[in-house]
Amino acid sequence: MLKKSNRTITALAILSFLPLPGWAQQATITVHADEPQHRLSPLLTGACLEDVNHEVYGGIDSQMINGESFAEAALPPSQNLPNNWSDGVSGMWRDLRRGTAKGQFSLDEQSPFAGHQSQRITFDTGTGELGIENESLNRWGMNFVKHKTYEGYIWARATLPIDVFVALESHDGASLYAEKRCYLDKGDWKRIDFTLTPNAMDKAGRFAIKLKQPGTITIGYVLLQPGPWGRFKNLPVRKDVARGLVNQGITVLRYGGSMVNASEYRWKNMIGPRAFRPPYAGTWRPHSSDGWGIFEFLSFCQAAGFVAVPDINVNETPQDMADFIDYANGSTDTIWGHKRAENGHPAPYHLKYLELGNEETVNENYWWKFKPIAESIWARDPFIVLVVGDFSYHHPIQDPFNFSGADSRITTLAAHQKILQLARQHNREVWFDVHVGTDGPRPDFGGTLSYIDALDKLSNGAKHHVVIFEFNAGNHSQRRALANAAAINTVERDGRLPIATSANCLQPDGQNDNGWDQGLLFLNPSQVWLQPPGYVTQMLSRNRQPILVKSQVENDGAALDVAATRSEDNKILVLQVVNFNDQPVTAAIHLESFIPRRYAARVETLSGALDARNTAANPQFVKPMLTQWRDDFHEGRATYTFPADSLTVISFK
Repeated sequence: MLKKSNRTITALAILSFLPLPGWAQQATITVHADEPQHRLSPLLTGACLEDVNHEVYGGIDSQMINGESFAEAALPPSQNLPNNWSDGVSGMWRDLRRGTAKGQFSLDEQSPFAGHQSQRITFDTGTGELGIENESLNRWGMNFVKHKTYEGYIWARATLPIDVFVALESHDGASLYAEKRCYLDKGDWKRIDFTLTPNAMDKAGRFAIKLKQPGTITIGYVLLQPGPWGRFKNLPVRKDVARGLVNQGITVLRYGGSMVNASEYRWKNMIGPRAFRPPYAGTWRPHSSDGWGIFEFLSFCQAAGFVAVPDINVNETPQDMADFIDYANGSTDTIWGHKRAENGHPAPYHLKYLELGNEETVNENYWWKFKPIAESIWARDPFIVLVVGDFSYHHPIQDPFNFSGADSRITTLAAHQKILQLARQHNREVWFDVHVGTDGPRPDFGGTLSYIDALDKLSNGAKHHVVIFEFNAGNHSQRRALANAAAINTVERDGRLPIATSANCLQPDGQNDNGWDQGLLFLNPSQVWLQPPGYVTQMLSRNRQPILVKSQVENDGAALDVAATRSEDNKILVLQVVNFNDQPVTAAIHLESFIPRRYAARVETLSGALDARNTAANPQFVKPMLTQWRDDFHEGRATYTFPADSLTVISFK
């Protein structure tokens, strides 16, 4: 063996004292409770509700029927349908036949009820039953609770009087849980109301409309929903979903996103009885429903105690937007305020925030749309805060008039400056919405903070703010939970953003047809459960304190992200710590000018593998753990070990 040189031996000796991969020397977190930085908005734990992945139609909407207006084309023969399926039935429905009944199904385009077609059923000969059945979104089945009432109606017409039967059945129709005979007179469209109470429980049942004798009916619209027992405050909202959002700690809800960019997304199609609202070609699917829209959203937010921020298509006309403000906030003495009262909401909605467009290219073209709409709105209600639907800025902005573009779309903030000048001329306030990536485990703010700086330079005294209406990701796992937590920490430390909301609010389990697999609250027909990013919202919301105080981290190897807040009276101090490391990190915690009076601190921890998420079978696989941390906190000093890949919230009192 060759003798090692002294230099080699010295190098080996030095290496023996260096930390191995995954190790870290003890970090130090210092919190200066006597150095307040700024007040914090209560609206930093919000969510964005968009009909991505059926967040609304198949999600929060109490409507159990999917294909309510029969807008979908019939499935073609190439779909290799079973022999008992007809190609004359609208795509979300299936035909049913019992006994010797024979008949036909077709889509009627002559004088349809709503949209371009309605469903015709003809019972020709034989005995038994012939009709159609629906199994809700993706035909996953409907949840029927034993002895609970379900209510609904159908709009139908017939050339001769006939009995129509509506029923709740098992998936295969072998079990009948409830049935009602409804008389349909001849003539034009008539509404038939019904209630059905199942005699058994089924988490994957179906709804059926049937004929039991020869005749023809045409059906234009169908509604089925739980009775008041299953709806939130008697609104068209699933009670379990609403409670899930409330319990999540959401403080503000934005209703918008790419869905508003569809050319037919217009608010005047969202008012009045839902059966008469036309289906339209939406951003995410060709047959979107207007059955649950902006004003259902506003009513829900009022009932839930959320601050509401609806989003509007920027191509609405100035006159239509003036009418919108009257409908939302005007007295019943106005034409559109009177229409609101006729539609069941006599009191104004007291709308304060309104966004114009989503992820727009804010250039000269946007400016020329924004200006007349803004002036029309402000003339009706000077207190409305308009939000520019901007996009994202990936690189720091040094020169507001010459920089690397927002998603390569623009290289100048000249249009932004004109919008600010307009707000200043009218003494109004305008906000700008940008979106941030939280695919994780670290958030990607890009040039967002420099964008705020740039607008401040351009404002010339105009009242304005920047908001983040979408933390966006392609996953709903612990990876994203850490990114969301660190993003909120960043927003709190910055102190200039009054609202932050995370997309997407909801997601039906197993539904991901557009890549945005990021629901905070998951649901299926019979249950709801939080995903790790949803628990982040809950943890930060229920531990919120109003004042950010100075904090700093040393020797952590960039593993920890920290924000510290306290109460007005300095009796509660909260530490929010994200550990990005895949190993535990131990930190010495120094609390300056704050000595805990209680022997134990309250600790909530959300930890798990980066890809960990919750399922219907195991809905609490990743959830916060609540513990008491006992230490003598001598002179405000203590040591704590933060778990790997975790968010920890420590509350000292």
